Amino acid sequence: MNKWLISILFFVLSHGLMGQEWSVTLGEESEGWLFDLIQIDEGEYVVGIGRHNTAVSNCYDGLVIKADKDGNIASQTVHLPSKTLEYFSGVQLPNGNLMAIGACDDSLCDYHYQKYIRIDVFNEQLVPISSQTYCVDDDVFDHFVNPNNGHIMKSIVTNSGSVLLAARLSYYVETWNYYNHALRLYELDETGTIIRTHDNMLIVGSIKELTYIPNTDNLMMLLDGGAFDYNTGAVGWYTIDTELNIIDRQTMVHLNGEERISDIACEGYWIDGQYLIVDGEQYEGSSFTHHTLFKTDASMNVAATLPLPPHDSCTWVPLGTNTAYVNDSTIFAVSYCSETMSSEVVYQVNIILVDKDLNLLGRKVIKDDNVIKLVRPPAAFNDESFLVMIFSRNGSQYPGEPFARYELMKFRREDIEITWDVVSETEKDPMSVAYPNPTASSINIPIDEVLSNDARIQIFDAQGMKCLDSEIGGTGNMITLDVHNLDAGLYVYKIVSGKRGLTSGKFVKE
Repeated sequence: MNKWLISILFFVLSHGLMGQEWSVTLGEESEGWLFDLIQIDEGEYVVGIGRHNTAVSNCYDGLVIKADKDGNIASQTVHLPSKTLEYFSGVQLPNGNLMAIGACDDSLCDYHYQKYIRIDVFNEQLVPISSQTYCVDDDVFDHFVNPNNGHIMKSIVTNSGSVLLAARLSYYVETWNYYNHALRLYELDETGTIIRTHDNMLIVGSIKELTYIPNTDNLMMLLDGGAFDYNTGAVGWYTIDTELNIIDRQTMVHLNGEERISDIACEGYWIDGQYLIVDGEQYEGSSFTHHTLFKTDASMNVAATLPLPPHDSCTWVPLGTNTAYVNDSTIFAVSYCSETMSSEVVYQVNIILVDKDLNLLGRKVIKDDNVIKLVRPPAAFNDESFLVMIFSRNGSQYPGEPFARYELMKFRREDIEITWDVVSETEKDPMSVAYPNPTASSINIPIDEVLSNDARIQIFDAQGMKCLDSEIGGTGNMITLDVHNLDAGLYVYKIVSGKRGLTSGKFVKE
């Protein structure tokens, strides 16, 4: 039943076109697809959860891979005869074993309708230990509708050592002639046996994250809502107590009047024990959208924001953002978008580096003509790097030519340099440009507005490290800064007032 595969795949220890440390090709013709990546063993390894193609159309095997920091990959496929299986979520258990959770069915391998939850447990070498299969067709729910979505399940190890699974199940609404998706919570033991369940008929589109609220036994769950349009409805985050009851909700649908936020997600790591970095698709007016990072507390109070590239360079469709939190000064955000050029759609992936206060430190753009780049959620190693799966399609379907490629790519902090597009390149009044530039000792920065009492100046080097963060004293419309102690090189400066950026630019220290 289970096929055990271990392979050391090709990896690149170089800085090639994309500048990553290494990349591993998972396969062509849609052979391998990962819905999620999770960090295990405190960042020594990253585990991928997904599916593997079979010879039968629309029929998949479950796929689990384990990657180390050097690009060595171990893989395990689980084949269920005459059934299709896809893993959507996974956790590392307290005993070190891995639990993979997915959906399966035998209805002519139609992955749009699956009636069973499949739970497989593997040891640290990915050898199968136990398996459980549960039918979800009962008096409340029918099955998973269109489960080909990595956000229909999310799991977490509880404080008591059990596993909490949030699953988006479907039921038919006869009067409306379509399926609604609602929430069911499962508590599982380390073998995957169900301990208890709890239904909540909250309309759910996708389940983005489960995380413990610091210093409590309550969980926070991030949801997208809706049925057909799953960015409406139950968008927000919900607090779950130990009895699996929802006891609080923060909607995060409106911000600052007319601005709306949807499609929210986060990685679940709390900064300074009180803040999350949350991504949301932000609407301004009736049409313009972009993805924004929000630094928020458990009550959804926003401490800082950062509208992410590509809002400044690829404005047609912002398609999503995922984050990989490494430490307070290294947070990666991987965003992608599309734009129309000469009647062709061009896709772009941005590897973005920010710090915990959402200062934009650097960006690397992956953009090839007529090539689709699609990313899945990344996970961080413990060497200030992260792993992400990128799917590319060359746009050609002619016989004999590659159609699709799935790659795991590792990026390090030093791969993301300060680039000229970090600072807006809009035309500026010459009187507002910092001078002299280059400089050996000091630099003058003109300011065209009155500074508030909380105004600060921040300077970052070419690797994104913060060299200065200081209050700005005095009044007037000119800041003179002593930079003679800085090493020679390119620097970026930002002047901020609270959450608002006043001006930014760059200079070269000789």
